[in-house]
Amino acid sequence: MLRESGRDQPSLIQRLRSAPSVDSGRALLLAALVLLVCDVIGGFIALGAGANSFNEAWGFDTQYTVPLPIGLAQLVLAWLAVRSTRARVAWISAVTLAVFCLISILAGLFDGDLIDNIGSDGFFTAGVAWAGVLLVVTTVVGLLAVLRAQQLRRHRP
Repeated sequence: MLRESGRDQPSLIQRLRSAPSVDSGRALLLAALVLLVCDVIGGFIALGAGANSFNEAWGFDTQYTVPLPIGLAQLVLAWLAVRSTRARVAWISAVTLAVFCLISILAGLFDGDLIDNIGSDGFFTAGVAWAGVLLVVTTVVGLLAVLRAQQLRRHRP
């Protein structure tokens, strides 16, 4: 009798959930920290491209990155989702972070800055490439936050 290949093997999501760094929350914290570092780098890219002044580069008028207060809020939410001793606080933080990342991804794709940068500078520029990096890292943080929320919900008393 022939068996379907991969039928007895766990799916990619199941393997990801069971990874020690995902299970402990370390992957979420690390990804949120990487996202914050990417936000800081994006500010320097905006300065180098002349798109923003120093005061605008990490504020709410930035063109190449997420505002630094948003990045810090995402890091705090990740920390609470992983380190809070109160299960409800951790779960709410993980869900809020996942929603925050979804909004950030949608805003990054459709807020106009990316489209304007492509229209004025072309598709192959540092700003557009960096926007792609930020979207990918934000997606990873969001997915890890969803996995953390699911994990916390399963282990809730």
